[in-house]
Amino acid sequence: MNNMDLTEPVEPRESEQSDCIKSTNHPHSAATGNDQGATEGTTDCSIENMTVETPTQASLQTKKDFARLSPVLRFYKGDNIQGRTLEEIVTWSDSKLEYTHDFIQMLFPIPERSNYMLHPAATLDEQTMEAFRNDPDLQASMRTALARMLRFFGFDYQIVSLDSDTDGATASQRLVHVVPNPEAFPRAARNWMNSHNDLRITRIIRCLRCCGMETEAREFYRALRHLHTSRTGHPRRISDRTFMYWTRAAKRDIRIPPDMSDAEAERFGGT
Repeated sequence: MNNMDLTEPVEPRESEQSDCIKSTNHPHSAATGNDQGATEGTTDCSIENMTVETPTQASLQTKKDFARLSPVLRFYKGDNIQGRTLEEIVTWSDSKLEYTHDFIQMLFPIPERSNYMLHPAATLDEQTMEAFRNDPDLQASMRTALARMLRFFGFDYQIVSLDSDTDGATASQRLVHVVPNPEAFPRAARNWMNSHNDLRITRIIRCLRCCGMETEAREFYRALRHLHTSRTGHPRRISDRTFMYWTRAAKRDIRIPPDMSDAEAERFGGT
């Protein structure tokens, strides 16, 4: 079998001092009339009467719950994982996306471990997959990541709104109509076709399906299939072997990884 790479908590809020301390720190406010509290009465500013606000039990529990989330979920909820955030990565240049090899594993995690890991736990477990399938905000964030990678590959796309009950959808939007951009695609394709980006595409399709974003996975695969069958309009040819892996990622039972041979997959219970 070809073994491919298909693959803090927030610190508690600082103590806040009473208004009397604020007026002490800004002595000119009383003279200018900006601090009405300093002019409309006296305040006992003795140390005995100072109060310090402490985090509530609920806020502490929320932070503990956040810390217990998988690294993937924390990343997609805005946390900084190993010095990177989702917001930062989607602003990277095409060149940085091309030559940085350890971000895609967190951006599009899959159940299988990779040889290149930004974080040792940057994989999809059942709990994380279920969270994505049922959280429109998480899917929207992954849609942002997908949109950035599609632009990197030279594709255009549309994001359309759907009724919440359309095809049992849990999110109100879908990314569809993925097509090559006439101007950007030829240049982009020279970089990504027949390279390590082939593996990235396999990973992206598999991740989308595992996270309940079947529409996006299907639309991306459809655009790739057109490129493979037409064999025109782009500078390089997509190999049959590469397309085979993309097809496996798009159509196999998600329990079966794309790098598993057809014979093994059949013994596993499907192809």
